[in-house]
Parts: sequence; structure tokens; C-alpha cells
Amino acid sequence: GLSARYQLENTPTVEDQQPILPSKEKFYVCDITDENQLSRIIQENQINIIIHLAGLLETDTVEKINHINCYGTKILFDTATKQEHVEMIIYASSGTTVFGYLEIEPYSSLAKNIQPKQLLKKITVNDPPIPPHFDPSFEAYSKSKIYGEELARQYSSIETVNVKFICARFGWISTTDDITSDLYGWSDKSLWCSHRDLCQFIDRVLGKQSILKKFAIYFVCSNNDYCWVDMDNCRQDLNYEPQDGAKWKTT
Repeated sequence: GLSARYQLENTPTVEDQQPILPSKEKFYVCDITDENQLSRIIQENQINIIIHLAGLLETDTVEKINHINCYGTKILFDTATKQEHVEMIIYASSGTTVFGYLEIEPYSSLAKNIQPKQLLKKITVNDPPIPPHFDPSFEAYSKSKIYGEELARQYSSIETVNVKFICARFGWISTTDDITSDLYGWSDKSLWCSHRDLCQFIDRVLGKQSILKKFAIYFVCSNNDYCWVDMDNCRQDLNYEPQDGAKWKTT
């Protein structure tokens, strides 16, 4: 298991066989842009906490990214805030919201896999987000996450909305959870987030829900060498302490 709160099980399946889910769990396949279906699922199950992970990555077209990541997020936030029982939304933002800094010194050395000569000044959640510009789809993905954060800020400022919005700027998360390969560059490694640290963050948010502010943004990464984003507010508010980290190999 990755977390003390949840247990992860791998169940082998044959072709066309549906995965076996715990008897008390429900699983829905839903279009995030379908407001009626979203509303029905949230209402019928009296869902009070939503972890919003739905989205398209930078490998899709700009049009699809904008439709799902922007319009879909607007539909979800609008639908959820109309439900009296919804208490909190954890929005999966991204470290790519500040990847534009990798195009300027001194951060650009990481993008070139050149070891910085000194520790880098950390970008905080109060610094302006800067999307990358080297690829249209990557830029669109980054901008969609910036849009989602601003949307969350707007909803949280409405007095009649009692939903808390926690925006998590997750670092780079790999499916294998392995950061040792030389195939990965330091623009990724410096902001890597392990599965264990990801689960720790979610656990911390759920455990401290009652004392959290109505709106917050957190960078969520592991304890990596030359990590250039500031996680101090994550440590202070949530007692988040990353357990893993990518280390620069010296020869």
C-alpha cells in the first residue's frame, strides 16, 4: 500500500474482464463536461470531498486541452458549489504553472542538465505563474492549470459558497515511480513527486480539513536536489515532510 489510509491492490484481469472493486465502492464513467450527470452522481452519493484529477495532458491538442481542462473544470466547480453537502475540492494543478522560469537564468541550467553552481532562489505560490512557451500544447496545459487555480480563487471568494478549494501544484509524477533513469532530465527530476509523497499530501489535507483556509495553493514535490519551488506553506499548514527525493549524481 502507498498510504496508511488506503490500500492498493493489483488484481490480474483477463481481456474484456472488468476490474474487481471492493463491494462498498462505486465506480462511474462520466464526462466531466456533462453537468447533469455530474450533479446526479454527486447528489445521489452525497459526496462531500472531491479530488479533481480529471484532465488531458500536454500530449493532446490545444483545443481538447482547453475543452476538458478549462471548460470541464468550470462545469465541475459550478456543479459542486451548488451542492450543500460538498465541503472541499482538492484540485490537481501542476508544477508546470511555473515552467516558464526554466526558460530564464538561473533556472534554465536545469533544463540543459547543467548542475547549478549555487542553490536556486525558490519560486513561491505568491510569485506570478509563468507558462512555458516551447510547445503550444504544453503551454496550453500549463495555462489550463493556471486558469483552474484562478477559477478556484474566484469561487472561494463568494460568500455564499462554503466549499474549500485546495490547489495542489503537483510535481512530475511517473507511472513507474522510478527517478533513477538517465532518460529523465533535471527539469523533471528537480520537481519530481513520488507516489508515497503524493499520498502523504492527500492524507495531510484530509486530516486537517477543518482548519484549512477557504483557498490555498501548495507546491507538492519530493525532497529533490535543486528543487526550485517553495513548499514552506505546505510544511507549515499540513506538516508535510517529503520522504523521497532525486539526487544529483556526482562523478
